[in-house]
Amino acid sequence: MTHMTEPSPDLEARQLRALLTMSRELMQVDKPGAALALAGRAMAELAHIDSALLLVRGEINECIDFDREGRPDKATAGHDWYRMALARLDSGPEHAAMVDRRTMLVGVPSRHTMAVLAAGWTGDAAPDTWDERHSLLGTILELSIATLGRISARTSLEALVSVQYEQMAGSALAHADELARRDESDVATRALALTDVLTGLNNRRGFFAQAEHMFKLARRKQTGCAVIYADIDGLKLVNDQLGHATGDRLIQDAASVLRESLRDSDVLARFGGDEFVAFALDDAHPRVILARLQDNLRAFNLMQERTYLLGVSAGAVQCDPGSGTALLDYVQSADREMYLHKRSCLH
Repeated sequence: MTHMTEPSPDLEARQLRALLTMSRELMQVDKPGAALALAGRAMAELAHIDSALLLVRGEINECIDFDREGRPDKATAGHDWYRMALARLDSGPEHAAMVDRRTMLVGVPSRHTMAVLAAGWTGDAAPDTWDERHSLLGTILELSIATLGRISARTSLEALVSVQYEQMAGSALAHADELARRDESDVATRALALTDVLTGLNNRRGFFAQAEHMFKLARRKQTGCAVIYADIDGLKLVNDQLGHATGDRLIQDAASVLRESLRDSDVLARFGGDEFVAFALDDAHPRVILARLQDNLRAFNLMQERTYLLGVSAGAVQCDPGSGTALLDYVQSADREMYLHKRSCLH
């Protein structure tokens, strides 16, 4: 007779910590391959798989094979477990999870299954071990599929933004061509009205023209976004001691580092003087963006030979797409966060 034994509290605590670590790491990735690598590592370390096959259908379509080290690789319909996993996708929640003494099928969600994981081991295991493996793999699978769905949604949204931006740019170009036939100097004036001449970034008017459109789109799609407000440290001192030409170069360097710290789809503008503002279409917490900015500033000061050190104080706020708060209010909130950060660094 087989006696059931409960997992030790220490083992359960280690497994929980490992799953929490995996969850935090999954929140940081923005590529499907990185998410699959984390899932494979967790399956190898926690469930000790010898091999596995992941089959996903719907908006995300994946067929991925994992080896005993958890390394993911593309698989095809010729895989030994493909038909078995496909049958689990179609059979619903009544299909048995344990195929034989060495193979298990796990599907999520339990109803209207959209992803199935087939996992195998070379040795037999006790029933309580199978229950533990089933629970672990179910949690790993749920976290992984949720991350893949988030990445897919963001990629689709960025593609939509890109298409709409290209359409807007095309319309603007056609309008500009018409204006050029009437008055070329007038076209140049209109273009300059949206651009900061020193940095080539958007100016205040150009920022709100683009960011308001993306902000409304993020609200409709219920997508995370953030506003970052930045201020160059010590610009007045550089102007006074080294001259305004050096000060202009400092502003251009700050604009370059800020641009490198954001994604291509984000909107960056110089608001005038030493102040910049950005609208980031990003699921990550604003602190992630600020940390990326500080890393890039350190790298710039190490690599570039300048008569000054480039420093930027920044504040960020995460926008709530479900609230009625206006974009300008978020800009003002980020400005206050920046001021608090600058003041704290002075004391």
